[in-house]
Amino acid sequence: MTEVDPDAVATAVLACPHVARLSAGTVEEIATYLPGRRVQGIRAQDDSLEIHVVARWGAPLPEVGAEVRRAVGPLAGGRPITVAIEDLEMPETDLGMRQTEVSGDVGP
Repeated sequence: MTEVDPDAVATAVLACPHVARLSAGTVEEIATYLPGRRVQGIRAQDDSLEIHVVARWGAPLPEVGAEVRRAVGPLAGGRPITVAIEDLEMPETDLGMRQTEVSGDVGP
């Protein structure tokens, strides 16, 4: 199999309209380690390519995974691609409303 360029994969993932950002993972760090730096959210192994993302609110999650797979398929070197959606990015207006609902504040 051909080598995977983690920077090219990250660029392709971040160009997906339903992806807010890459995620380093929730239990263990997901990253590709390069000399002097790392690319978080991308783990390329000999037999697989793992991508962890934060999706934008409102997108059907299966579509987010399919969108990412389409974007990075040509860069995966024939490896199967696993997409993990670690979190959702909520719109600012919804986030403010949810905080009020959770805290119990109801106003005057």
